[in-house]
Amino acid sequence: MLKKSLLSVIVLSLVLGVLFCGVVGAGAQDKKWVIGTSIITYEHPFYIDVVKGMERAAEELGVELLVDDPHAKLDLQVKALETFITRNVDALVVYGVDPVGVVPVVEEAVAKGIPVITADMKLETDKVATFIGSDNYEIGTLVGEWTKDYIEKNMNGEAKIAAIYWAVSIAQQQRTQGFLDQVAQLPGVEIVAKQNVEEGLRENAMAVTESILIANKDLDFVFGSNETCTIGAVSAVEASGRDVKVVGVDIDTEMIKAIEDGKLLATVAQQPIVLGRTAIETAVKVLEGEEVPEIITIPTLLVTKENLEQAVQELEILEY
Repeated sequence: MLKKSLLSVIVLSLVLGVLFCGVVGAGAQDKKWVIGTSIITYEHPFYIDVVKGMERAAEELGVELLVDDPHAKLDLQVKALETFITRNVDALVVYGVDPVGVVPVVEEAVAKGIPVITADMKLETDKVATFIGSDNYEIGTLVGEWTKDYIEKNMNGEAKIAAIYWAVSIAQQQRTQGFLDQVAQLPGVEIVAKQNVEEGLRENAMAVTESILIANKDLDFVFGSNETCTIGAVSAVEASGRDVKVVGVDIDTEMIKAIEDGKLLATVAQQPIVLGRTAIETAVKVLEGEEVPEIITIPTLLVTKENLEQAVQELEILEY
């Protein structure tokens, strides 16, 4: 009788143990990850699309997404990341305002066991799980090669060119350098201006372009390093009534219209929605213990009037 009772206790214990493990396992599997993310600024349509991509992925994967907008200010981004660390979020996705200034708080997060995924701008640290973004030098190279070919075919290889960009952004520095390295290969090309656009904002880009136009009566081309710089240049050229050509980076509905109207000749389209979605998907992979590449490259597309219809079909472009 004692043996039978003992056997019953052992069997019951095993059954309860299996059930308990099942409940614990289910709880772990159903854990809702909390991911904190800091973009650069909602002032740029690019980051509105980035957030849209992150939100879609978070909804699909059952992730709680906390989004911070530091308004392109390093101190505000650092403060937001410190808040996320204090809250003990599961992971961080960082679109760095400054590739150096944000590093200490990023490394603090990693030291406390919070993995960090960086996107769009590489940070000067090897402590992060991965970097996700496009090759910014290649972006500039693509539009630079197109511009160089245009000048050779249509302008006898001669042109005066200005470039406007947000100098704080390493990404925009790289794009601008890629562009200039291509067009400068032509002996007849003169770079008459390379000017910073404060915070990369449209109104600032328009003002900078207006000043360049006044100082250079025979200007032929303006390059803009992102959507707001490019469309600001388009607006300034249109207001001047002069025949100055504009090329740039990024795409939205307004830039599509500018290409259709011949006010913007070429641009390299990034895929911000894909970037945002990939960042969240990658963060979840890291949290679940999967290995991810050190760099995940998001493809880009050169867009002109010739392939505009195809590009619009391939790219998801949102209206605001």
